[in-house]
Amino acid sequence: MREPASRADRRGIDPRWAPLALLLAALGVAVLVFDRAAWPGFVGDETTYLMAAESLAFDGDLYFTPDDYERFVEHWRRPPEGLILQSGDGGATLAYSKPFFYPLLAAPFVRLAPVRGPLLANALLLALAALAAVRALAPALGRAAPLWVAVFLFGSVAFAYAFWAHADVFLFAAVALAFALLFAPARGEGGAGPGAGRALAAGLALGLAVFSRPFYLPLVLPALLALPRGRRAARAGALVAGMALVALAGAAIHKATGGSWTAYGGERRAFYSYTGFPAVDFPTERWGEAVAATGGGAGWAEAVRPLDPKLLDARLAAWNALFLVAGRHVGLLPYFLPAFVVFLGRPRGAARWALAAAALLSMAAFFVYRPFNFYGGGGAIANRYFLPLYAALWFLPSRPIRPRWALAVTLLAAPFLWPLWSEPGGFLRRSDGSYRYVSRAAEALLPFESSQSHLQPSHGPDMSFEGLWIRFANAAPRARRGGDTIHLRPQENGDFLLGLGADRRKIDLRFVGELPERLEVRGANLGGGGPSGPARRRTRLVLDPPRSVPPMWWTDRPLYLYLLRLRFEGAAADSFTFRLAPAGAKLQKTGRTARDAAGEPPLGTVAPSPPPDPDLP
Repeated sequence: MREPASRADRRGIDPRWAPLALLLAALGVAVLVFDRAAWPGFVGDETTYLMAAESLAFDGDLYFTPDDYERFVEHWRRPPEGLILQSGDGGATLAYSKPFFYPLLAAPFVRLAPVRGPLLANALLLALAALAAVRALAPALGRAAPLWVAVFLFGSVAFAYAFWAHADVFLFAAVALAFALLFAPARGEGGAGPGAGRALAAGLALGLAVFSRPFYLPLVLPALLALPRGRRAARAGALVAGMALVALAGAAIHKATGGSWTAYGGERRAFYSYTGFPAVDFPTERWGEAVAATGGGAGWAEAVRPLDPKLLDARLAAWNALFLVAGRHVGLLPYFLPAFVVFLGRPRGAARWALAAAALLSMAAFFVYRPFNFYGGGGAIANRYFLPLYAALWFLPSRPIRPRWALAVTLLAAPFLWPLWSEPGGFLRRSDGSYRYVSRAAEALLPFESSQSHLQPSHGPDMSFEGLWIRFANAAPRARRGGDTIHLRPQENGDFLLGLGADRRKIDLRFVGELPERLEVRGANLGGGGPSGPARRRTRLVLDPPRSVPPMWWTDRPLYLYLLRLRFEGAAADSFTFRLAPAGAKLQKTGRTARDAAGEPPLGTVAPSPPPDPDLP
């Protein structure tokens, strides 16, 4: 039964459009006034996408040349740190080693405005996805569809991806448009569902996501089931043809430019200021040496590797499941809460339930294939691999959801999204920590993802002394690394993840320089006494039982993990300086231990932490 038109509707104004319209307008203004070049550093693979877009915009090709380098430095006022290049002819020609679809879309905007253009393109992609979703969801959600799309977009971290010059928004919009085309009411087709033209367009959009990340392939099943039964074969052919066209075009162009059917295969590597850039800092004839230094870096295009037995560890899987759902940095509940509320729309039909199953299966593939990085690595805002799947889940409802749930979702998400609402681009301020979107509420209530290898804010790399592995577990600048010491501001909590190869509970806290008046600990006691007391130059801490004993990405055996919180009371002007080490360890002034100097790594298999900007799809 159709809802009666309100007085506002009779005037042609629906107040439920107001939140979405105002928020999209505010996002557009925000990206236009946001000067990305003024913020420190690049995150993830931004430079590769940006340089590819500039090359397409100004040169009409995908090849790296010294002119590209000079133009990038002129626009961004810094070198392209983390630039990933690929070559199929031994370095004679160098191509940008990322899927070219997003740079192709961004190129016109880059030509118009090299710095703000990509972010404007992102905002327009989000707006297009939102408007298409409103039309597709109107039959199920009624006049509340615009309100719910506003909640989907701004009641999650999705909107903040507009401030990152990366393909994630593009893949998000592609999936949203694909299912909007499939679920939107048909015009002039007697309710027969999408026609061949829309099926072809949906296939093209879905193909962009699958070609970029093959783990989204399960989304093809619900797309096929969304086609009308009576004409499913012909329209399924159109959908598959659209996907095939994208795959053939992408493979052919990457083969022609980079020598591999994919942007993630062949001879490729990343370049930084400290490595120098080919054809700029060293001749291209040395390309082979540069590739050999990293083993080629084929990444996702490598042959199927034997399954590492430690990946089947039940303890690791259990903790990862907790982190996937409620992790402090990557949890789906705090950062994609509306994805769970869509089930209140009582999904009906094979297509919608297959959509939920496909999203679960795709995320499980990331979960299993990359158990130490199932969320997307450096630069991700929460779980970026889930972002396109989140767009697909918007189309689950087949019945209206009461608008009061929209208010409830917004209020529940607010404590975790407030840093992004107040400063959407703030996660890019790397000098203060790469993960500034994590709120104080998240730090207080949600578990730290101890298994995730790339979860490293900008305090500096992990530390290891005499077999004690130390990782910072909360945001800078409260705690930060300074060489072989740690600095913690007075009256601030410093959280640390500690790892030991055996269940050894005693460690030493040693102050360097000024002593605090009093110290408080959580996760340990002071020399077997209470959790607080006066500070001494060296204090013995007795750790609580280990939080977990899982394998880690750099060990061949389980590691005993502990969480320690320190708080110092005193009148220091800046911070207190200290070291942590196993009880009785003798630290050298250089920060290397006697065991390190003897050539024995702390746990026998310790490897350096991964770089902050990993090459990930």
